Amino acid sequence: MSARRRLAVFLIAASMLACGRKGPPLAPLHLIPVAPANISVIRVGDEAQLRFDVPSTNVNGPGPVAVDRIEIFAATVAAGAVRPANRELLMSKYRIATIVIKPPPVEGEAPPETPPNDKRPSAGERTTFVEELTAERLQPVFTTLPKPAATPAGTAPPAQPVSSTTTPPSTTAQPTTEAAPGAAGVAPVAQPSVPAAPGAAGVTPVTQPAAPGALGIETVQVPETAALPGTAMPVPEVPGSSPAAVGAIAPVPPLPPLPNYAARLYAVRGVTKGGRPGPPSTRLELPLVVPPGPPPVPAATATETSIVLTWSPATSETPIAYNIYKAGSADPINPAPVAAGKFERAGVTFGTEECFTLRAIEKVANISLESTPSEPVCLTPRDTFAPAAPKGFSIVAGSGTMNLGWDANTESDLAGYLVLRGEAPGDTLQPLTPAPITATSYEDKTVKPGVRYVYAIIAVDKATPPNRSAPSTRLEETAR
Repeated sequence: MSARRRLAVFLIAASMLACGRKGPPLAPLHLIPVAPANISVIRVGDEAQLRFDVPSTNVNGPGPVAVDRIEIFAATVAAGAVRPANRELLMSKYRIATIVIKPPPVEGEAPPETPPNDKRPSAGERTTFVEELTAERLQPVFTTLPKPAATPAGTAPPAQPVSSTTTPPSTTAQPTTEAAPGAAGVAPVAQPSVPAAPGAAGVTPVTQPAAPGALGIETVQVPETAALPGTAMPVPEVPGSSPAAVGAIAPVPPLPPLPNYAARLYAVRGVTKGGRPGPPSTRLELPLVVPPGPPPVPAATATETSIVLTWSPATSETPIAYNIYKAGSADPINPAPVAAGKFERAGVTFGTEECFTLRAIEKVANISLESTPSEPVCLTPRDTFAPAAPKGFSIVAGSGTMNLGWDANTESDLAGYLVLRGEAPGDTLQPLTPAPITATSYEDKTVKPGVRYVYAIIAVDKATPPNRSAPSTRLEETAR
């Protein structure tokens, strides 16, 4: 077949494959959800509150996330015991809850109506799971303690010094004879050892007793640097380096000790409708130590713009902080734990009762352990805060009239202003307006020419009963 013909056949085959006419079908893609993210756990009294984000994407493909349910696993490990691997924890007997996930909307279709009582979380939604820490659940199921560190196999006993005057023990005690070089009638024998390199300088021969009846054994020179059987071989010194550093094996650092308290282990994973599990979340440990005791009942007062809670902080060897909760809320109203004995919450609704509780917090292994709540403190704030006195008051006298003006107040609950007038000198000021006016100007047409008048302005709010400000600056003017 010519080259041109082979090329034509190749192009036709490639075209057929590109059009999907030939070739084996691709295997279906089995999607699985990613691991639940942002997982955290805290202890609140006798409850463990586990929070995480439901997966919103897949590990291995695009499209709607393939998550049908969330599985939560938990088990208790004894103090100082070895932590189990995930394959030991992620077993059906340790699955404590399954949370069904709301199915994602189908592309091109209107989302189905959700019943009002449907509590299923959606993909990507922040979810909270609460586990009651009963005595049965706190019983350890993983209790294996770590094995003590063993001496590595083959470790040599401490080396014994070797010299020309030292004779190691042998099975048959015989005297050692040091023969002068070339001495006649002497048959020196030596303990078999590692021979020195040819031409090595400074080698001192050491003669050892031969085994009984051994004849014709030639002398073997043993260098002083060679190791005898059962001793550690010394490391040769390299010029320019420390003898201990050459050939030395770095010691393996010891593992950190396991906690001396029991712990509750948690892991979460998403599962597809077909039962394929996704990767598990980061595993968490909740220390099972006694949480701090409940704090005292706080005192609550209201200002014009906030509610202030105060309490006596506990004295403890470990740092104690506090969370403040509004009745009926699962989340604290403070953005971060409060170390001091005071917290001010911005915003106040006069005439509406609010109740608050306090919880003490201690951190162990960076996990928050909260006490049971204090007794609640309730208050119904009353608006006893008067507006500010009006400012910028001025008068312009006209023919048979007095024109008054002032600056507007900024209070959100302002109802208006009262205009007061009296005759100078010494007359008691009386309101010209029986009800508050909302304007910031007033024209008095009831003046008599030649009479000198005194004026002042008072601001009034919408409280029940209304709060009145102090009078503005008093101004006098003679009518014309």
